[in-house]
Amino acid sequence: MRPGLPAVLDVRGRRCVVVGDGAAGRRKADALVAAAADVTVVDPDAAPRPGVEVIARPWEAGDLVEAFVVVTATDDTEVNDAVAAEAARLGALVLRADRPGDGHLTLPAVAHRRSVRVGVDTGGESPAVAAVVRDEIDRFLDAEDDRWDALVRWAAEHRPVSIAEVGARLAELRRSP
Repeated sequence: MRPGLPAVLDVRGRRCVVVGDGAAGRRKADALVAAAADVTVVDPDAAPRPGVEVIARPWEAGDLVEAFVVVTATDDTEVNDAVAAEAARLGALVLRADRPGDGHLTLPAVAHRRSVRVGVDTGGESPAVAAVVRDEIDRFLDAEDDRWDALVRWAAEHRPVSIAEVGARLAELRRSP
């Protein structure tokens, strides 16, 4: 796995461009929409959908102006290379769906339960493994369990608290009905 720094990237209201609207492009665009990004998809066959500006034509130089994040997700390596090169030139972060190791970032598989969000990353080497681990974490967090929200609210009210204090509070919550 290549070196990397797991982080949460705030894309709210920031322009993010996905070039390619196949399965990988749609997943990346959907993740960006869910994160409240201003999403544009460029693909001649892109279908309109909520929360996405669609440019229904092949990518052209200039489509990436003011982009914060650019996703290359076409089946054409030459196009992906050209998109990634322009994005890097413009200072955008690049996510390569075709070659994750060549971009600046990957999107983890995310387990999200109210106040807790856990990302599982394999550095792009195996999205399937990341998804299986995410599903295990989903089961662990249990959508019906309000204890996680209670723990996060308690910890926020008592900042800064130690890991030991949070662990003790979780143990209390587990004992309560």
